[in-house]
Amino acid sequence: MKRNLAVFTLLVSGLLAAGSSVEAASSYYCAAPYDLSSKPARMFTKVTGANFMSEKIAERILKSEVTKNADGKFKVGVDSFSLSDLTAGRFKGMQIHGENVVADGVYFSTMDLKTLCDFNYIVYDKKNSTAIFKEDFPLFFGVSISENDLNNTMKAAGYNAMVEKLNSFGKTLSLFNIDSTKVKIKDNKFYFVFGIKIPILNTMPNKTFTVAFVSDLNVVNGKIKLDNPELINDFIRVDMAKMVNALNYLNPLEYSLDVMENKNAVLNVQEVKIVDNKINISGIINVPKDVLTQK
Repeated sequence: MKRNLAVFTLLVSGLLAAGSSVEAASSYYCAAPYDLSSKPARMFTKVTGANFMSEKIAERILKSEVTKNADGKFKVGVDSFSLSDLTAGRFKGMQIHGENVVADGVYFSTMDLKTLCDFNYIVYDKKNSTAIFKEDFPLFFGVSISENDLNNTMKAAGYNAMVEKLNSFGKTLSLFNIDSTKVKIKDNKFYFVFGIKIPILNTMPNKTFTVAFVSDLNVVNGKIKLDNPELINDFIRVDMAKMVNALNYLNPLEYSLDVMENKNAVLNVQEVKIVDNKINISGIINVPKDVLTQK
């Protein structure tokens, strides 16, 4: 059983580690089952309870590996064909549900992952601690993000580095310096609020101005974009065409989803909507066929 369970270790640690995605199509192919143990063998492990026990062991190990990469309360499930098939890395599916999840400084109220194919095949090489995905491995993902989740995420070192990179441009030209960023979700609307100093205002170079935008959230080419932003403040004039790029550069929602994407997987957002003042995002994560991962 341990040889198979290491496959789940590689899978979960890969999906919950930040990085950049491979260039791969968001479409996927679900293969028909093959190389399965015989029907009598599958029936025997089911009748004797061996299959059930193997699923429970796999679930415990999978949950253990998830909690090594993320804080939160998790429920996991594994559905297998038989003990021998699960040991060989062939299984029907898996699902993970998390609440109050924190992974790599990113916060989610809830997070769900579920395989989309009824046959999944991952071969583990114990000697080299590698796993090869014999078929496409697509998963549905869904996350719910609150205002507090986003504001906590925006305290992460990685997000602050993005702010400082933008500030380096503004400081060089003495145009602006972003002191603070925060999000407000009210009446199912998304507000992006900045504390900004404007050195070119000679009379008030050290005063911090509050600049707030209200924006739509849309999906463009599998990514979440802040769309049609409107400036709430009326004391400052802004070129909104240029501001859209800056706002999307600092988009905390895209930063939040980076934690679910790595060099072996591609994430494609399909829907984003605000319900009960929480941002619900769903889509597909796919590990393409023949990808080789290493723990």
